[in-house]
Amino acid sequence: MLLTAVNAFVDVRLAQETVSLRQNNYRLISQELDAAKARFEVGEITQTDVAIAQSRLAASRANLAAAEGTLLVGREAYKVATGAYPNDVVNLPALPEVPDTLDAAIALARASNVDLAVARHTAKIADLGVQSARAALRPTLKASASAGYDDGGDLDSTGLSVTLSQTIYSGGASASAVRLAVNGQNRAQAALRQAAVLVDQSVANNWSALKVAKAGIDAAKLQIEASQIAYNGVREEASLGSRTTLDVLNAEQDLLDAKDASLSAESRLYSGTYALLASLGMLTVDHLGLGMPTYDVSTYYDAVKNAPISQSAQGKRLDKLLKSLGK
Repeated sequence: MLLTAVNAFVDVRLAQETVSLRQNNYRLISQELDAAKARFEVGEITQTDVAIAQSRLAASRANLAAAEGTLLVGREAYKVATGAYPNDVVNLPALPEVPDTLDAAIALARASNVDLAVARHTAKIADLGVQSARAALRPTLKASASAGYDDGGDLDSTGLSVTLSQTIYSGGASASAVRLAVNGQNRAQAALRQAAVLVDQSVANNWSALKVAKAGIDAAKLQIEASQIAYNGVREEASLGSRTTLDVLNAEQDLLDAKDASLSAESRLYSGTYALLASLGMLTVDHLGLGMPTYDVSTYYDAVKNAPISQSAQGKRLDKLLKSLGK
């Protein structure tokens, strides 16, 4: 649930930034079209250059509409995940810390991953099931003692009994129960090993995705710097007549692509970081320090262990706990 909310937040922020980028691109191409028309009027360029600018403006308008649609979809997804529409998401918060190495991440996941913990407990239950099935093959010894008192309160009788019982013939049911339990134990052990493999794979995949996202951010920064210099130069050369309108539009498109790549890489970095925390078993309210009421097993048990009625002190405490959790 937390990972869904994080992804919804990141998607809304990416969509908002993309809309802003497309709006700026539309304004710039509009200016280029106006400039192209002016240059056409004085005979510096041909009608072809104007048509190229008009075509790019139409494409920019379509891209802006698509980006606005993506934002609307993202807002709805955010509402589903959090229960409310987002306000303007300007900056992403600081990233939580993750292990420094892949080996450390895998070790932490093996100790904390919830799916792996469930598989361990399931395997333990299967082990106990085998012990229980085998115990049913053994004899049972029961002992009891009794004492009787007369009307005067004096001891007048005592009794002691010992019973030994053993199943002589079960028609193969007992042996079958043992075999069934052993098969269940084997399945649970195989599931545990498979869960460990899947956890290791998930951590490694998310770790690799983080590395790729970080490299993408660094590359996008360099691409933006180079594309900005190229765009400025091409515009200046176009004003001197040594570059065409198409050259300017292509340079602007390269700059736009670089900025798009930077936004996408940054979003992947944030989503990937929280996905890694989820695979580590650390994507929790307590670990992230969100300051929200959480379901406390011990507190809930203490509140209900004596089966309180709704008007008792324990019942009131339980009602207060459930109310704080929004139940």
